[in-house]
Amino acid sequence: MKNGDKKFIGLDLDGVILNHAPLKIKLARKFGFKLKPEETPSEIMETIVGEQVFDKLQIMAFSDPKFFNSAPLMPGVKLALVSLKKNNLPFVLISRRRDSNIAISSLKHHGLWPKFFNEKNAFFVIKPEDKNIKAREMGVTHYADDVTGILEKMVDVKNKFLFDNLGAFENTKGCTRVKSWKELIGHFLK
Repeated sequence: MKNGDKKFIGLDLDGVILNHAPLKIKLARKFGFKLKPEETPSEIMETIVGEQVFDKLQIMAFSDPKFFNSAPLMPGVKLALVSLKKNNLPFVLISRRRDSNIAISSLKHHGLWPKFFNEKNAFFVIKPEDKNIKAREMGVTHYADDVTGILEKMVDVKNKFLFDNLGAFENTKGCTRVKSWKELIGHFLK
């Protein structure tokens, strides 16, 4: 599936396609934390709630299909995926997930599976480093994620984008910060 000099887009699921901020706020309240939306990115949230609570929240949010399916799509994502297809730009989903069935169920729930993602272009890995390995294997030239630590590990991807719709990050060393799908698709279509 490598494509030489053409653009090949890689996308993360959580925080790029699905908006988990409202869910994380709701779950954190159960543990006595009142989070603001800009405090819900994983890297920030863990420092606020602590590792033990964060691990419990992650399990609750990402292993329960009911909770996971309640996460809305990021604004503009469907229109952007239509635009990628219309412009013949290949794209893949590369997401960290222990149980891919929950992610696929959510993609189906939102009408993205199999219209945009399917067995041929959706990949689920375990470790952050595995995202880079899969991206290199596929020939990904542009990758969007909402976690700076993941983007730092994407050493084989030339164009990295931090999806920061909440304006939570200032330091974007080594990547381009985007706040919306409209802005992100503009970079992809250049």
